[in-house]
Amino acid sequence: MTDLRSLSSADFTPHLNSVFTLVSEEGLEIAATLVVSTEYPRNTMRGAARTAFDLILECPADGVPHFNGASFTITHPVMGSVGPLYVERVVSAASGPDVARFQIIFN
Repeated sequence: MTDLRSLSSADFTPHLNSVFTLVSEEGLEIAATLVVSTEYPRNTMRGAARTAFDLILECPADGVPHFNGASFTITHPVMGSVGPLYVERVVSAASGPDVARFQIIFN
């Protein structure tokens, strides 16, 4: 499994528009597409080893239960497994009600 401290936005950017599998500690499995990887230089602590960034993943909302944040391991065929990570289901007016949207923040 990948060391979380070594990850950066650049690790994920080549995999935009590809599917990651999110697996919760309770066994919930969600296949979601990585749609955004954004860096936040102004939110990065001085001297930090990496620039703060977040990931946004999306999938059809049908069949995806609502949850208020949970611990998931994410897996990608090229990157392997990363986690556990705190994943929050977020609302986006742009995505609409038929899309489940998830955010992962790396500070």
